[in-house]
Amino acid sequence: MELGESLEETARREVKEETGLDIGELKLEGVISGAEYYLKVANGDELYSVTTVYSTNEYVGELEIDELESIDLQFFSLDQLPEDLQKSYMDYIKHYLQNNAIE
Repeated sequence: MELGESLEETARREVKEETGLDIGELKLEGVISGAEYYLKVANGDELYSVTTVYSTNEYVGELEIDELESIDLQFFSLDQLPEDLQKSYMDYIKHYLQNNAIE
């Protein structure tokens, strides 16, 4: 998050930087935090992550990989998610599923 940015502005900027996509209206799905989100980064800093989860169906552009951040980008349907997703990513998706009962 940059100084003066709202959470929504941060989400839009990060998505643009990391995927090349411009996103539209955002729906807040949840805020995830707690002891299980402890991180120790390469420089030795320690922190507890707080993640705000948004969803959108509004986007324009083509997927473009930021090679400093990602090695691949793909869309997946909810019933065909990769089996090897990190636990934290599944936690984010669970918030979406709980808020948007998928039939």
